[in-house]
Amino acid sequence: MAKLNALAKAGVVNVEGFYTVGGRTAIDFANSSRRFGKDGEGLERLEELLTFLKSMGHLHEEEASTYHMYQFQNPDRCAAVMADLRSIRSRFIAVLGQMSSGWPMDPTFVGELNEKLEGFRTYLSLTPAEGGMELSTRLADDGPEQLMYPIIKDIAEFLASEDGSRVRQCASDHCELFFINNSRNGRRRWCSMSTCGNRAKVNAYLKRQEG
Repeated sequence: MAKLNALAKAGVVNVEGFYTVGGRTAIDFANSSRRFGKDGEGLERLEELLTFLKSMGHLHEEEASTYHMYQFQNPDRCAAVMADLRSIRSRFIAVLGQMSSGWPMDPTFVGELNEKLEGFRTYLSLTPAEGGMELSTRLADDGPEQLMYPIIKDIAEFLASEDGSRVRQCASDHCELFFINNSRNGRRRWCSMSTCGNRAKVNAYLKRQEG
């Protein structure tokens, strides 16, 4: 728990153990195959997806409670949603690898993403907010499939933004995390200086001492 709190304070993970070095939801989703303090898959069950979305600010607690019933009413449907989401993540990770290496993005992924986006029925809604009104996009349908929407939407927005040219993969041989390089000089190499960057500095120092 102490190490989790230290990493959360450094901005490496959130209190739920999901990595937050990506710079936006889409990249943190790509990194979600790992979760600090958990062995194996980071997004295995629907409950973990609910936790991920809540920790990223895309789902309120009261909203999450309505989705729990699907796990009991139709576990096979929920398992299919999670398998579909992990498949999307695998394809997205491959695309990020291409982009971070300076290669063109696989165009078939855009078609796959558009097909997913076409499956969501949305509408605009005005709701009271501090200082006036807030216009938000709401989903017209119910079901666990709707939980994929904020993730897929942000992946699409990421691909349509300038962030694509700034995506990088951690330079550590023992880390596969992606991040958006927003450093002033554009020379950021590590997912976090608190972890991989610090280890690299220590290793470099020890090698110099050996020499």
